[in-house]
Amino acid sequence: MNLRCGLRLQVKENSMIKGIGTDIAAIGRIREMIQKYGDHFLRKIFTDTEIDLCNRKADAAVHFTGRWVAKEAFYKALPISCQPLSSWKDIQIVALSGSGRPVIEVCGDRLRERIAREAISTFHVSISHEDEYCIGFVVAEMGGSAGTDDRY
Repeated sequence: MNLRCGLRLQVKENSMIKGIGTDIAAIGRIREMIQKYGDHFLRKIFTDTEIDLCNRKADAAVHFTGRWVAKEAFYKALPISCQPLSSWKDIQIVALSGSGRPVIEVCGDRLRERIAREAISTFHVSISHEDEYCIGFVVAEMGGSAGTDDRY
């Protein structure tokens, strides 16, 4: 039997993967951190926008954990030259209007400038949770200089 796939992938000219990162965390661990340290923990790790988005959900800890693993994966996907410029709140993970798909917004000016210098044009992010765990995966794609939009 000869199976043929009709899907043809198109690769952008001059694009390439600059970095990948992944992270996994137990939702219970983040839930415990929130219970133990409360607002101090949340404000150290997450932006006001992220806190507001997560607190609107029925189980906020699941969504905080998703953002936690996405931030960790983002850091791992960065080129070494960008890593010293990245802190927890230099990025935020928000939902794309209409689809709910997660996107990364770079908030830190120095990090944004270095990302542009590294010619990273896009960050692809995926977050998934099941039962007790949450996983995040980020791909940094190089394809010319980054635009003026801070959303990747």
